[in-house]
Amino acid sequence: MGCSAAYWLSKEGHKVLLLEKEAVAFGASGMASAHWLTVDRDTYAALEDGRLAELAWRGCRLHRELARVLPDESGIDVGYREHPAIRLAFCAEEAASLKLRPSPGPDDPPIHWLEGEALREVEPRVNRDALGGLVCRQAQVMAYRFVLALVQAAERRGMALRHGEAVGLQRSGGRVTGVQLRNGEVVATGTVVLAMGPWSRRAAEWVGLKIPVYPVRGQLLELQVPDPQLRASLSYGGNYLLPKADGSTQAGTTYEPDSGFNNHHTSAGLEAIMNAALQMAPSLENAQLVNHVSGLRPACEDALPLIGPIPGWQGAYMVAGHDRKGIGLSLISTRIIADLITGGHSPIPIEMFDPGRFGPTE
Repeated sequence: MGCSAAYWLSKEGHKVLLLEKEAVAFGASGMASAHWLTVDRDTYAALEDGRLAELAWRGCRLHRELARVLPDESGIDVGYREHPAIRLAFCAEEAASLKLRPSPGPDDPPIHWLEGEALREVEPRVNRDALGGLVCRQAQVMAYRFVLALVQAAERRGMALRHGEAVGLQRSGGRVTGVQLRNGEVVATGTVVLAMGPWSRRAAEWVGLKIPVYPVRGQLLELQVPDPQLRASLSYGGNYLLPKADGSTQAGTTYEPDSGFNNHHTSAGLEAIMNAALQMAPSLENAQLVNHVSGLRPACEDALPLIGPIPGWQGAYMVAGHDRKGIGLSLISTRIIADLITGGHSPIPIEMFDPGRFGPTE
């Protein structure tokens, strides 16, 4: 989120400083992210959270648009690609639920319910025990490359990157005037964007507002699949198999809301992910495990992100709490922030994402 905000703001001609505690893409966005993007708004509304459908649709549009220019702006191939996506059903109840999904709009890619050989024509590795699958179009990027590309493009426009840990904000007359660093230094600024991921709750004492964002650990496996590579992504029960542009296959994921800030991967996570992968595509039993990583997603108490100005702090903004949808919503969420900073308005209504909606701290 921070790198994406820096990209848009530098593109608007602002003088930007990106303050990073660790390293760019050091968290879940670079280490443990499926980085897939749902293409059509109705599928997102039905399969995820309808309140985020418009945000997701616009986010996918921006990803598609940037895929044409970001490699030239940065010199980095972000691995954008579009491919079929199959949501599987293994029982009659699951099949009936998927068949009730709404029809796409006239401008959206088609959605089909397929069974048997028709389904295996899309993806031959699908488990023959599956009753069928809902097939749509999906896009993806390689998140680590994507984040580096945003930074590189912003740096070419004059953005500065430095390391340091923010521990507070300063203000005068209701307007933010600076960022307090751990080393005692104050970085003077009239505008600040807090993009702190799962650590966003720490800002509550800075701004006097409740920020119920918490970490959710997610684990991911990188597999080397014997030829042929999967043609489509597969998903079932919150798990997925995702073929990547570099020839690898990602398998995930766990959802561990009680992990706290423990970011270590586990043998239980490995077993759960592999069991789910083999249920979707049993032929992957011969796949080679290349890597096992984990990351901390920033989830919010009401399952909606925080996007917009921070009440009582003129010039201060927050973008946080996107949970599993961070890469997909990154461009539109930070485009909103950039539009607010530059022109004072958002391209879409954002009242439901108000960072102050949980009220003041007690």
